[in-house]
Amino acid sequence: MGKLGWDVSALGFGCMRFPIKKIDDEEKVDEDIAIKMLRYGIDHGINYIDTAWPYHSEKSEVIVGKALKDGYREKVRLVTKLPTWLIEETGDFDKYLKKQLEKLQTDYIDIYLMHALRKESFEKMKSLNIFRKMEEAKKNGLIKHIGFSFHDTFDVFKEIIDYYPWDMAQIQYNYVDQNIQATTKGLEYAANKGIAVVIMEPIKGGKLAAPTPEIEEIIKNAPIKRTPAEWALQFVWNHPGVSTVLSGMSSMEMVKENVESAGRSKPNSLSQEEKEIISLIGARFSQKSLIPCTFCKYCLPCPSGVNIPLNFRILNNLFWDHDWEQAKNEYNSLAGSKDELKLKPNEGNATLCVKCNQCMELCPQSIMIPTELEKVHKVLGKGKKISDIFLLSTRGPVFESKEEMDVVGFELIGDLETMDIPKLRENFSKNSDKIKNRIPFFSIGVLISNYNEKNDKYIFGNAVRKLEDIPESMISIHLSAQKYAIFTHVGKLATLNKTLKYIKEKWLPGNPKYKHNGEPWVEYYDNRFNPNSDNSEFDIWVPVEES
Repeated sequence: MGKLGWDVSALGFGCMRFPIKKIDDEEKVDEDIAIKMLRYGIDHGINYIDTAWPYHSEKSEVIVGKALKDGYREKVRLVTKLPTWLIEETGDFDKYLKKQLEKLQTDYIDIYLMHALRKESFEKMKSLNIFRKMEEAKKNGLIKHIGFSFHDTFDVFKEIIDYYPWDMAQIQYNYVDQNIQATTKGLEYAANKGIAVVIMEPIKGGKLAAPTPEIEEIIKNAPIKRTPAEWALQFVWNHPGVSTVLSGMSSMEMVKENVESAGRSKPNSLSQEEKEIISLIGARFSQKSLIPCTFCKYCLPCPSGVNIPLNFRILNNLFWDHDWEQAKNEYNSLAGSKDELKLKPNEGNATLCVKCNQCMELCPQSIMIPTELEKVHKVLGKGKKISDIFLLSTRGPVFESKEEMDVVGFELIGDLETMDIPKLRENFSKNSDKIKNRIPFFSIGVLISNYNEKNDKYIFGNAVRKLEDIPESMISIHLSAQKYAIFTHVGKLATLNKTLKYIKEKWLPGNPKYKHNGEPWVEYYDNRFNPNSDNSEFDIWVPVEES
């Protein structure tokens, strides 16, 4: 557990997805089963329990408190989180910590986290002097250690890590989400400082446990037999910087399966073949995600009563299994008016969204929720084809901060639409070995557009570790460190114009938060790229700044 030196279980119990049952037409946690699951996990080696104020409509901490009676509290490290979005003045800290200790029926919390830190909430915690309040609580024995959970970019993560001598950082990480939010680089940065790194969403809200037939076939033919969930967990456990992995388990079967998987875990134990299988599965999963919602429910309750995650899940499930009848029935069962909402509180469909944008401030995945809800209703309410509403050749964006980079290669100048870029790539591949210090595993395309002047510049080459002795007829270009909105083009290169048109004409003009900062666009090509394949992928990095 980083510099804490604890012997922590490889598997931690995340308490945000307990089993649900209906009581008087209202969904509530099945407390008896949830308590049995927690105690079974503890009896079989789990010694790290994670909960938070908002989980299960503020009931999770109460259930955890009941489960940890009868001597179970002494067997575990207990973690909960300060609801940063509810803190309006310094004194609110004491109010919420006191209530949480009461709900958990404990005298102290082993690690108290600032929940869901982003740039804005981090600045708010600093301005309200919450760090001093944390240290006072620690001095008084109410909390033992201080940490934070995180949902923003690598640059913000690094800034937070460097600001304070944290004991622990909790980040989202799985084989699909290696390069978003804190990223692998952030994980390693924190771990190298001796900070314990705890992983949430290792199975991406359960999504990675529910593969398509294509992915099932890959898993079936793998030399090592694992369930889809175990492939996901073993990927995270394989990373030596990970202290423990949280799984939000919702059945006793899941607890038993994950406990057994944890018993087979070990850092640096995956072979190269296993890593390649996981990479292939990850690419296929990415292609089958319309809206990147993990069902965390941070956006709830919606002031207008929309069940935002459920609307997204119904649509995503339709994209996976093409069961229109099932999807329409589920969508139609949601409330579509204020009168219906009285009978089904907080179970509204997408039409009830009034675009207040409150949810966008809370979403860890930075989903443009009101816009996506409109699309949900066009498909599920109006019967439009998914392909008419969603641009299936384009995924993203995700937001990442990239370090500065020097690129060496060939250039073309003229009208981008008439440039022979395939020939340029072919010429470069024949001459790339001449470049000193090149990084050979990926190629970079750089577009410097002068828009209507018809003298665009396009450079295709390799990034270099150190810039020296540029080969004759090649040039270099320096890319500054900055934030990018990263889109992935899926499919044949011939369809690229659809993706570019979407970014230029829809996403950039319609995004209220970001705008292009004027720097060159970047294309990133690796082993996913095959220009004539429907399964081809490459990334387009659009440099952005906040509007």
